[in-house]
Amino acid sequence: MSVTPRRIGTTGWRSVVDGRPPGVEHLVLLLGEGCFFGLVPVGAGRTYGFAGTATGAGGGTAHERPNLFRDRFAAFDGPVSDYLTLLDGTAPHAAPIEDLELDGWHLGKVLLVGDAAHAMPPHAGQGGSLAAEDALVLAEELDRAGTLPAAFARFTVRRRLRVEWVRPQTRAAAAAWMLPPLQRDAVLR
Repeated sequence: MSVTPRRIGTTGWRSVVDGRPPGVEHLVLLLGEGCFFGLVPVGAGRTYGFAGTATGAGGGTAHERPNLFRDRFAAFDGPVSDYLTLLDGTAPHAAPIEDLELDGWHLGKVLLVGDAAHAMPPHAGQGGSLAAEDALVLAEELDRAGTLPAAFARFTVRRRLRVEWVRPQTRAAAAAWMLPPLQRDAVLR
């Protein structure tokens, strides 16, 4: 079976830099005109940056990407500006943001979990959480069921409800973040 991911109309940019912009002690998310930029402190004093633009903004070649990234997000001030300074020639990863809906998550002795089973836009920050929940539910069902097919079937029933609740939330957030600012701000309030 072949499934084609569905593009949501946003190009995502991701990178990690050594150092931490002042004031970035937790998630910082800034929304701009047709774009967004987030910063998250990670281990060893490093900072993860994620950003998005309307599809078509293009990721460029690895050589062009640092300058495209800086140019596209130059209007952001404060911690984003400081982050871009720390980028020092590193090429951020750029790719379309997609989501994926599979009818089935298992076949025979193979079960997909996490993004392999239910990838969705990252705008609600649920990818890792859903994967951890999948692991917990799978462990419970493997402990209860007498066979793999029974465990996988019960796992799917339990997880499908949660995933199908989260998916429209992430799609709505992804769409809202890219609205024109006046409309976006009213929607997000």
